Amino acid sequence: MAQAVDLTPYRPGQGIYARAATGVALLLVALFASVRLFQITRIEKTAFKVLGMSVPQAALWAGGLFIVLATVVFLVTFGLQTGLQGLDSKTKRFIDLLIDTESELAKVSWPSSAELTSSTTAVLISIVLLGAFLFCVDWLAASLMRSLQVLPT
Repeated sequence: MAQAVDLTPYRPGQGIYARAATGVALLLVALFASVRLFQITRIEKTAFKVLGMSVPQAALWAGGLFIVLATVVFLVTFGLQTGLQGLDSKTKRFIDLLIDTESELAKVSWPSSAELTSSTTAVLISIVLLGAFLFCVDWLAASLMRSLQVLPT
Protein backbone atom coordinates (compact mmCIF):
# COMPACT_ATOMS: atom_id res chain seq x y z
CA MET A 1 0.00 0.00 0.00
CA ALA A 2 1.35 3.45 -0.94
CA GLN A 3 2.30 5.81 1.83
CA ALA A 4 0.07 8.89 2.03
CA VAL A 5 1.50 12.36 1.67
CA ASP A 6 1.75 14.08 5.04
CA LEU A 7 0.91 17.76 4.71
CA THR A 8 2.41 18.80 8.02
CA PRO A 9 5.83 20.45 7.92
CA TYR A 10 8.86 18.77 9.42
CA ARG A 11 9.67 20.34 12.81
CA PRO A 12 7.15 23.20 12.47
CA GLY A 13 7.98 26.54 14.04
CA GLN A 14 11.71 25.87 14.11
CA GLY A 15 14.24 27.53 11.85
CA ILE A 16 11.67 29.87 10.33
CA TYR A 17 14.17 32.57 9.33
CA ALA A 18 16.74 30.14 7.96
CA ARG A 19 14.05 28.33 5.95
CA ALA A 20 12.68 31.60 4.59
CA ALA A 21 16.11 32.96 3.62
CA THR A 22 17.07 29.68 1.96
CA GLY A 23 13.73 29.47 0.16
CA VAL A 24 14.03 33.01 -1.20
CA ALA A 25 17.62 32.42 -2.33
CA LEU A 26 16.71 29.16 -4.07
CA LEU A 27 13.68 30.76 -5.71
CA LEU A 28 15.93 33.51 -7.09
CA VAL A 29 18.24 30.84 -8.52
CA ALA A 30 15.18 29.12 -10.04
CA LEU A 31 14.03 32.43 -11.54
CA PHE A 32 17.47 33.09 -13.06
CA ALA A 33 17.55 29.55 -14.48
CA SER A 34 14.11 30.04 -16.02
CA VAL A 35 15.07 33.38 -17.56
CA ARG A 36 18.24 31.84 -18.97
CA LEU A 37 16.24 28.94 -20.45
CA PHE A 38 13.88 31.47 -22.01
CA GLN A 39 16.82 33.38 -23.52
CA ILE A 40 18.32 30.22 -24.96
CA THR A 41 15.11 28.77 -26.40
CA ARG A 42 13.48 31.95 -27.70
CA ILE A 43 15.58 31.67 -30.85
CA GLU A 44 12.90 29.33 -32.15
CA LYS A 45 10.09 31.31 -33.72
CA THR A 46 7.35 28.86 -32.66
CA ALA A 47 4.49 30.42 -30.75
CA PHE A 48 0.93 29.65 -29.73
CA LYS A 49 -2.13 31.78 -29.12
CA VAL A 50 -3.39 32.53 -25.62
CA LEU A 51 -6.33 34.90 -25.28
CA GLY A 52 -5.57 36.23 -28.75
CA MET A 53 -1.93 36.99 -27.93
CA SER A 54 1.05 35.27 -29.49
CA VAL A 55 3.12 33.62 -26.74
CA PRO A 56 6.52 32.13 -27.62
CA GLN A 57 6.96 28.46 -26.85
CA ALA A 58 10.08 29.39 -24.87
CA ALA A 59 7.83 31.07 -22.29
CA LEU A 60 6.02 27.78 -21.77
CA TRP A 61 9.30 25.93 -21.15
CA ALA A 62 10.66 28.64 -18.85
CA GLY A 63 7.41 28.85 -16.88
CA GLY A 64 7.25 25.07 -16.54
CA LEU A 65 10.84 24.94 -15.31
CA PHE A 66 10.14 27.64 -12.73
CA ILE A 67 7.05 25.82 -11.46
CA VAL A 68 8.96 22.55 -11.11
CA LEU A 69 11.90 24.20 -9.35
CA ALA A 70 9.62 26.23 -7.07
CA THR A 71 7.82 23.02 -6.07
CA VAL A 72 11.12 21.35 -5.22
CA VAL A 73 12.21 24.42 -3.20
CA PHE A 74 8.90 24.37 -1.32
CA LEU A 75 9.22 20.66 -0.54
CA VAL A 76 12.83 21.02 0.61
CA THR A 77 12.39 24.11 2.80
CA PHE A 78 8.93 23.32 4.19
CA GLY A 79 9.60 19.62 4.73
CA LEU A 80 6.44 17.94 3.44
CA GLN A 81 6.57 14.16 3.42
CA THR A 82 6.41 12.93 -0.17
CA GLY A 83 6.52 9.21 0.50
CA LEU A 84 9.87 8.93 -1.31
CA GLN A 85 12.33 7.69 1.33
CA GLY A 86 15.45 9.12 -0.34
CA LEU A 87 13.99 12.59 -0.81
CA ASP A 88 12.35 12.69 2.61
CA SER A 89 15.52 11.70 4.49
CA LYS A 90 17.64 14.27 2.62
CA THR A 91 15.00 16.94 3.20
CA LYS A 92 14.94 16.21 6.93
CA ARG A 93 18.72 16.41 7.16
CA PHE A 94 18.73 19.70 5.21
CA ILE A 95 16.06 21.23 7.45
CA ASP A 96 17.93 20.02 10.55
CA LEU A 97 21.02 21.81 9.20
CA LEU A 98 19.03 25.04 8.72
CA ILE A 99 17.54 24.79 12.23
CA ASP A 100 20.95 24.11 13.79
CA THR A 101 22.48 27.00 11.84
CA GLU A 102 19.82 29.41 13.04
CA SER A 103 20.20 28.27 16.65
CA GLU A 104 23.99 28.70 16.49
CA LEU A 105 23.63 32.20 15.01
CA ALA A 106 21.35 33.09 17.93
CA LYS A 107 24.24 32.31 20.30
CA VAL A 108 26.64 34.74 18.60
CA SER A 109 27.37 37.92 20.51
CA TRP A 110 27.03 40.60 17.87
CA PRO A 111 28.88 43.90 18.44
CA SER A 112 26.97 47.01 19.39
CA SER A 113 26.73 49.92 17.00
CA ALA A 114 29.42 51.86 18.89
CA GLU A 115 31.80 48.87 18.90
CA LEU A 116 31.23 48.31 15.20
CA THR A 117 31.87 51.98 14.39
CA SER A 118 35.07 52.14 16.42
CA SER A 119 36.39 48.86 14.96
CA THR A 120 35.61 49.97 11.42
CA THR A 121 37.32 53.32 12.02
CA ALA A 122 40.42 51.58 13.39
CA VAL A 123 40.58 49.25 10.36
CA LEU A 124 40.18 52.13 7.87
CA ILE A 125 42.86 54.23 9.59
CA SER A 126 45.21 51.22 9.63
CA ILE A 127 44.64 50.64 5.92
CA VAL A 128 45.36 54.29 5.07
CA LEU A 129 48.53 54.33 7.22
CA LEU A 130 49.77 51.05 5.76
CA GLY A 131 49.07 52.30 2.23
CA ALA A 132 50.99 55.52 2.89
CA PHE A 133 53.91 53.56 4.38
CA LEU A 134 54.05 51.19 1.39
CA PHE A 135 53.86 54.16 -1.00
CA CYS A 136 56.81 55.82 0.74
CA VAL A 137 58.90 52.63 0.76
CA ASP A 138 58.11 52.01 -2.91
CA TRP A 139 58.96 55.61 -3.83
CA LEU A 140 62.25 55.46 -1.92
CA ALA A 141 63.20 52.12 -3.50
CA ALA A 142 62.33 53.39 -6.98
CA SER A 143 64.32 56.60 -6.40
CA LEU A 144 67.32 54.60 -5.22
CA MET A 145 67.12 52.28 -8.22
CA ARG A 146 66.83 55.25 -10.61
CA SER A 147 69.91 56.89 -9.03
CA LEU A 148 71.82 53.64 -9.50
CA GLN A 149 70.50 53.60 -13.10
CA VAL A 150 68.81 50.23 -12.63
CA LEU A 151 65.45 51.71 -13.62
CA PRO A 152 65.00 54.11 -16.55
CA THR A 153 64.45 57.73 -15.57
